Amino acid sequence: MGDSYAAGIGAGHMIQYFDETCFRYNEAYSFLLNGDLRPRPSRFNFVACSGDKFPAILQNQFRNQPSSLGRPNWGDRPEFVTLSMGGNDIGFKELVSVCIYSLRIFTLKDCDEVIADSERRVDDPVFVRDATNVIIAALRKGTDRVGLGFKVFVTGYAQFFNEQTTQCNSVSLKPGWSPFERQYLTFERRQTLNKVARDLNAALKRAVLSASLGAPGRVFFVEYDTQFNGHRFCDREEPNPTDPNTWFFTFGSSESAVGEFLNSIPQINGLINGQSNETISDSGFLRLISKAAGSDASKRDNGVAAYRVFHPKPFGHRAIEGRLRDAVLATRAPPPNVAPIHPADTS
Repeated sequence: MGDSYAAGIGAGHMIQYFDETCFRYNEAYSFLLNGDLRPRPSRFNFVACSGDKFPAILQNQFRNQPSSLGRPNWGDRPEFVTLSMGGNDIGFKELVSVCIYSLRIFTLKDCDEVIADSERRVDDPVFVRDATNVIIAALRKGTDRVGLGFKVFVTGYAQFFNEQTTQCNSVSLKPGWSPFERQYLTFERRQTLNKVARDLNAALKRAVLSASLGAPGRVFFVEYDTQFNGHRFCDREEPNPTDPNTWFFTFGSSESAVGEFLNSIPQINGLINGQSNETISDSGFLRLISKAAGSDASKRDNGVAAYRVFHPKPFGHRAIEGRLRDAVLATRAPPPNVAPIHPADTS
């Protein structure tokens, strides 16, 4: 369940559902987890959707039956659910588009204003309340179906940057087709954006703690930030979009094609060039690129390349999957024919 991190946008190949604006991919950590667990969970239900915020998750990701638009539903007897959420609710795309790429698509505010908004949102008690409500909804739905053995695993987010190095201070990732002022990956910028990620994780941990008070041993926070050590932006010389050791996407060699495709969409073109005051939501952006691409896979890929920036590459998803796999296996009861190991048995 959850947002574009859970859907794995851009990682591998898109999985074709009727609701193609969710952009689910076959190297998403959840998809990989289903293939690695033994014994397999009851059935894999890939309900995550790129762009979803708390209300959309509650409205669209708890279905008992597939929707008329083809959104998949929960299975009959789920063992557990993984859940990634909160990035969209604090303005993740605004942060990245304005403060990194100098693009005014999701907001007309400048970088300082966007950072202040994100910090305000993540510090607001309403954020923890809303995240807790999603966790409790998942817990209740699973418990109704399989009882008290059902569990919820909430994932955090990784920090994007090595914030200590000097080699990025004069680097800008602004695409050539953006007319706005360059933003640079200075010490201060990297430290500030990393802090937003840390604060987001801390807020999600508070939500997990709150939800687990009535369900001890059934709700878990899975941290994977440390898995990205050595694989963040600025760990090596930048810009280097093809570096396999950097586990986040950026525009790379597709930059020109991405710009050409986005500028072909009137609603987006006006924003890119500063000629419109009508901003676009995350989900609205995904609907626009899906409609503009139609059945043209190359156009769709260019649209996805615009949205997937600062999302994990396949190697990043494999690292996340590894942490989740360990967490799930640690909570599983031993098979019936295997006696549990007690401390006294290990001496």
